[in-house]
Parts: sequence; C-alpha cells; structure tokens
Amino acid sequence: MSQQRDQRQPASDVVIELDEPGEMFAVDQRGLLDGARRIDTGIDELIDRLLAQKTFDRKQRIVLDVAGECSDEVGANLVESVRRYCELAIRRANRQHDLIWRQGMRSLVSGSLLFVVGIGLSYLFTRPFVGEFAGELFGNGVFLVVAWVGLWYPLDVLFIAREQAKREARALRAILKMQVAVRAHSGNVHATGAPGFPNRPPGGYRSVRLLSSRIRLRGAPPTGAPGAS
Repeated sequence: MSQQRDQRQPASDVVIELDEPGEMFAVDQRGLLDGARRIDTGIDELIDRLLAQKTFDRKQRIVLDVAGECSDEVGANLVESVRRYCELAIRRANRQHDLIWRQGMRSLVSGSLLFVVGIGLSYLFTRPFVGEFAGELFGNGVFLVVAWVGLWYPLDVLFIAREQAKREARALRAILKMQVAVRAHSGNVHATGAPGFPNRPPGGYRSVRLLSSRIRLRGAPPTGAPGAS
C-alpha cells in the first residue's frame, strides 16, 4: 500500500531561490554585509541537492525563484545558460574522470612494485633463521602493511575517487532532462526541457503561468486567499 501511495505522489520541485538572476552563476560574499542570503551559487546548490538524492527523477521540475524583476528575455537566457553550463560541466567531469583513471593506472605500477617488495621481505623475515621477535615485527607486521599500502592508494583512486566525477556527470545529465522554470514576481514562468516545452521553439521561449504550483512568490498571498490576483 505504501508503495502505491509513493507511486501516486508527484515528484517534488527542486526550488532554487535567487535574489537576482546573476546569483545562479556568481555570488559576491561581500553582499552578506547588505543582507544577502547566499554564499554558494545557485547552480552549485542545485547540483549538490541532486547529488544528495538517491535517484534522479525526470518528472521533477527545477524552479528558479527570482525575487527581483526578471523579463522574458532574461528568463529565457537564464534557462538556456543553465543548459549550456551543464553541457560544459559534463565535459569537465569527463576530463576529470579520465585524468583520475590515468593517475590511478600510473600509481598502480609503482604500487604493485611496492606490494611485491613488501610481500617478499615479509616472507624473508618469517624464515626459521630469523628470530621470533624480528619475524613477528617485520615478517607479520611492518612489511605486510607496506605491501598492502602499495596497492591501497591506486585501488582507491581507480574505484573510489572516480565516483564523485561520475555522480556529478549523472546529476548534470539529469538536469538536462528536467523541465527548468524561471519564476519572478510578475508570476510569469519561462520553461524548457520537458515534453511540451521545446528547447528552442519558433519565435523564442514562451512565458506561461504556473498552475497548481506549490511554490509561492515572496510576499504574495496564497492562491485563493483574499488579495490574490
């Protein structure tokens, strides 16, 4: 029953609140002196929040909630900039992934040599002609540790360190498949990236009004409340 309820429950929006569109890609921390509420860029927050999820749901919608004014042209440019950033960041993540792989393979050569030397010395110090104390200390202790350390670093690089770059690339690809909407105080939304919202429609991007949205404009009354438009 709980599984059926989860399937009926719509995917929640990923809301990124911005004081102005430029905060999506650049933040001046000196603005904290004037009451700014952001120390990370909006795109960094978006990627971190997706990385924190177990899975990426294509039905999720990304809502960029801009507190200030945002014209149709600026909103369309912001949506396109997010997509362009993701495409470039995917290339960077792939380069990092390949670089880490090459570093791991190079370290595997020296690490394997250290492993062989450590195992050899460990075997030598366990021979009968070596004293019991030296055998336990070096044969079953120090050189075994040296041997395993020789393999630990390259294996860690090859199988663990690459995961961050791989997950970041998956998160960026997920953003490209999600609908991205920009919402300003005017109540207009610029959307793309989902069925019914082509990336480059004839005549430019279209502005639509959010329907049944759970995202409320800053300072605006709830839908249906007295004073709502």
